[in-house]
Amino acid sequence: MTTPEGKLTTAQFEIMQSVWKSPEGLTVAEIWDAISKTRDVGRTTVLNLVDRLEKRGWLQRTKSEQVFRYTATVDEQKVTSQVAREFVNEFFQGSASDLVLSLLGSRRLSSKEVEELRKVLDAAPQSSQRKGKRS
Repeated sequence: MTTPEGKLTTAQFEIMQSVWKSPEGLTVAEIWDAISKTRDVGRTTVLNLVDRLEKRGWLQRTKSEQVFRYTATVDEQKVTSQVAREFVNEFFQGSASDLVLSLLGSRRLSSKEVEELRKVLDAAPQSSQRKGKRS
């Protein structure tokens, strides 16, 4: 897998999410169709965003049955982890606990999500060397 250039915008991340759901790849029309189900977006806008993603190495284009299909060049888990890390670093000074406390304080977590977090925390390895850890 390659290392793409730059960071993803929200719209580009949305395109990547559509592509990750389809291992065989998607055409621009299929990407536009998936995104337009949730918000109003022009097909030309999607085409331009896909073109930029390909030029920057996030997507790979292959010809299949007279159309171009786009597949991701990077793993979804790797990208989402990176985006989450950058978000926590930028907005919470590297403190994941501050992020969770913010979510809890805003009542944005359901009881099911809280229970899932408990399970993840219980299973997480303990380390005082973690970046962003606060005492």
